[in-house]
Amino acid sequence: MNNKIRTLAGLALLATGALTWAALPAQAAETPTGPQGDTWASIAKLPDWQGIWELDFRGGGGLAGARPAPARLTPAAQAKLDAYKKAQESGKDLQPEQANCLPPGMPQMMTQPYPIEFLYTPGKVAIAVEAYMQLRHVYTDGRPVPKDPDPLFNGVSIGHWEGDTLVVSTTGFVPWSMISPGVGHSDEMRIDERFRRTGPETFEIKQTITDPKVLAEPWTVSHFYKLVKDDLREYECEQNNHDSADDEGRPGLKVK
Repeated sequence: MNNKIRTLAGLALLATGALTWAALPAQAAETPTGPQGDTWASIAKLPDWQGIWELDFRGGGGLAGARPAPARLTPAAQAKLDAYKKAQESGKDLQPEQANCLPPGMPQMMTQPYPIEFLYTPGKVAIAVEAYMQLRHVYTDGRPVPKDPDPLFNGVSIGHWEGDTLVVSTTGFVPWSMISPGVGHSDEMRIDERFRRTGPETFEIKQTITDPKVLAEPWTVSHFYKLVKDDLREYECEQNNHDSADDEGRPGLKVK
C-alpha cells in the first residue's frame, strides 16, 4: 500500500469509525507449552513471523467485510454512546485525540490501516506499528500481570507461548483511549489476545476485551492480516498537521 493510499485509508477510518470487529466465542486458556523465547537459541525455535503484515481489506474480518453486531454495553456506557451519536447527528464531528497526533492506544492500535512487524528478542516480542511509529512490548520473561500498572497508551502486555500461539494479557491503559468510537473504557479493562500464523501469507489476532463497567459481557473479536512486500515507513503526524477541532468537536483547518 503506497503512502497516498495509506493516508486515504487512515482518513476513512477516522471519519467512519470503522473497525475490524468479527464477533467470535472466547477460547479457554491452555497450558503453556513450547519454547518461551528466553534465549537467542530458543528464539530460533519460535514460529516464523518475519515480514511485514497488513490488515486484510478483502474481507474475512477486514474493513471491507460486513459489519457484525456491536458489543453489548452496560446501561451507562450505552447512554454515553447514544449521546455521542446524537451529537454527531447534530453536526458535531467529535474527532478523537488522533486529530491532535496522539496515538489511539489499545485496542485500536492493532487495527490501524498501516503495516506492522514482529521483532523477537530474548524474553520479549515487540510489535512495531507504522501508524504513529508505535512500538508495543510483549514481555515473555515469566513476569506476572501487574496488579497496579501505570496507565500507558498500549498498556502493559505479558505473554507466553502455547505451541505456535502467543497468548497475551494487557492491562493499564490511559483513560482517553477508546474501545471503539463513542465507547470508552474504565480502569478495569483487560485485553486478552491470541496471535498465530494461519497460513504462509495469513495471520490472525484474536482479542477478548473485558470491562465490567462498560461491556455487559466480554467481547471477542478477530483481526486478519496478510503478508505484504513492503517496509515500515516513517510516520510523523506533526509534520504538516493542519487538522484541528474546536471546543465542541467540530473539524477545522489551521493552515500557515
